[in-house]
Amino acid sequence: MLRCAADNPGFLRGANLTAVSALYRHENNRRMVAPSLPTPELAAQYDDWLDTFRSHSTARDAANWAMGDLIADARCKGIGATTTEMAGVLDIARVKLSNSVRIATAFPPGKRDDRLSFEVHAQLSCLPDETRFETLATAVAEGWGERKAKAAAVAYRQERAGFVDEDRETTLAVHIMRAWNRGTPEAREYFNELRQIAGLGIIDEDA
Repeated sequence: MLRCAADNPGFLRGANLTAVSALYRHENNRRMVAPSLPTPELAAQYDDWLDTFRSHSTARDAANWAMGDLIADARCKGIGATTTEMAGVLDIARVKLSNSVRIATAFPPGKRDDRLSFEVHAQLSCLPDETRFETLATAVAEGWGERKAKAAAVAYRQERAGFVDEDRETTLAVHIMRAWNRGTPEAREYFNELRQIAGLGIIDEDA
């Protein structure tokens, strides 16, 4: 028989979580309880657990928005605070911080909707201005989740090829890494010498 997560902290993990999740479906913040639940007590226990989980999810979204807003605001004020610097200070992956800034910039305060998760905003953040907010309104009206938002974003890209560059820094870094990986050991050694000389400046291609 299913046991309460409070009695067994390891219960809502792995196969057990999959089994329990099969009894519940969540759409537009509504709970639909399967009729085959063993007892009403178990349903109440799971509802309590789910409410706690959702509260942590809401706090996570708030933290993502806050980090993006703080760095974006610092840049506007000329304070600096690059994502690379902050990643080292906060011990958070630079790509994660960079994405938070990009999403917060695409959906500034007042242009977001608390009824949708940060992940839904993230999927739609790559759409151009003239489409982004209209699509967000549709997402609110239809109660989209992340998967639906991603499908809509991919469909837009396939139909119109209208995506803006999600993260130019990351894109360029990927090109550099791919070039590095294709290079021979000798080519990498030569490049590394030039990189050490140039630091973060321009590398003299004729050296």
